[in-house]
Amino acid sequence: MGDPDDEAIDIEEKGDDDEEALEPAAPGRKLFSPSIVRMLVIVAGALIMIIISGTVAYIVAQRVGKPAPTEKTSPERVEKADPYNYFDLGEFSVNTSDTDEPHFVKINLQLGYSETTVELQTELGKRRAQLRDITISVIGSKKFDDLNTQDKRNELKKDIMERINSILQDGQIKDIAFTEFVLT
Repeated sequence: MGDPDDEAIDIEEKGDDDEEALEPAAPGRKLFSPSIVRMLVIVAGALIMIIISGTVAYIVAQRVGKPAPTEKTSPERVEKADPYNYFDLGEFSVNTSDTDEPHFVKINLQLGYSETTVELQTELGKRRAQLRDITISVIGSKKFDDLNTQDKRNELKKDIMERINSILQDGQIKDIAFTEFVLT
């Protein structure tokens, strides 16, 4: 079996090996292999490309959503239209021309004209009954499907305006305003 001094030397030698394993690598040794470094470079490049493409997509999406810049006009150059005077034709309750299912329209109508036309205002007052009759005829000729959207109601305004303007002698109607419109 051996000397106690020999055993002490063996233990010390074993301790030296464990310390070498815990010590950092020598300057000549590489921490990462070339394949790991290459993989890290590829992943970093991919992340940078994703960030750049995401940023570009965000900027493009923001610009697409905005309307194109328009030319600014100074307030002095913009001519504002004079407000119209309105002649009240009153309330109308008219059945539509539907045959399959009856529908009902309730409209309150105003005729807009230029405020400088006093003669037209006098004529509108004299022709009130005739204007109401024209309006009832135009509305009564329409079906429910001819009145159920805003575009179709604008078309109704145009039809009424054309028919009324065809009989007027002292001026023309410039606008029609529905102050009430109920379609059932």
